Amino acid sequence: MKNASWGSALVNGVGLISNLMALYAANFVYENPYATGFGGHFQYLTILGLTTATLACAVKLLRFFVPGAMEVCYEVLTNIATPVSMGQLEEEKMEGLISLLYWSMLFLEPTLLIPEDMPPIPVVVDCALHLYPALFLWIDFLVFNINFKRSPRHVAVIYGFAMFYLAWSWLCQTQNGHWPYPFLDKLTPVPRAGFYLFCGTLCWIIYEAGAVIHAKLHQPSSTAAYYRKMKAKKL
Repeated sequence: MKNASWGSALVNGVGLISNLMALYAANFVYENPYATGFGGHFQYLTILGLTTATLACAVKLLRFFVPGAMEVCYEVLTNIATPVSMGQLEEEKMEGLISLLYWSMLFLEPTLLIPEDMPPIPVVVDCALHLYPALFLWIDFLVFNINFKRSPRHVAVIYGFAMFYLAWSWLCQTQNGHWPYPFLDKLTPVPRAGFYLFCGTLCWIIYEAGAVIHAKLHQPSSTAAYYRKMKAKKL
């Protein structure tokens, strides 16, 4: 358990540094004139996810050194952004969704996500924004977080966040005259709402897949279970 705690602290420490560097690059290195309007960089799901992941890493790292610290903040983070369970940070599902959508759409057609009048995002910055956060959070979740319990309530959180981002991005659009991502401007209202619903459903699938993988990795072996059962009978 102690080794697992140190391993989790190491993953979250590296993840925190990587995420902070990515946030710095997004704000001060890579110029994005579309992020100067209402909502700023927080128009983008990427930045919302990255910010939440950064807070998650910071709080988990703090609680490693000061157990029980920032309990309220920790509980809020466990129920934000898309689901894992109480006592587990939830951002890995959202970051998984962000990575999956971003890299698949970028491969199909970069202008779906990046306006044609903007330069390509440098590869190092691109990975720090859209790949590394998911890797750090998923490694910590699957390897070190052994207390995860699936709950149907988290599915409601997934769709609730999808509807929140629909409302938030719509508000940004009314103020800025454009949606955060170019492909959303090309959609009519019904298909656009359908896309957000699709994203919520995809995130739910990621959640279920993560729960299955986690259970497979952390379920006790049949041999160990047998010996525990025999020991209980003797007692």
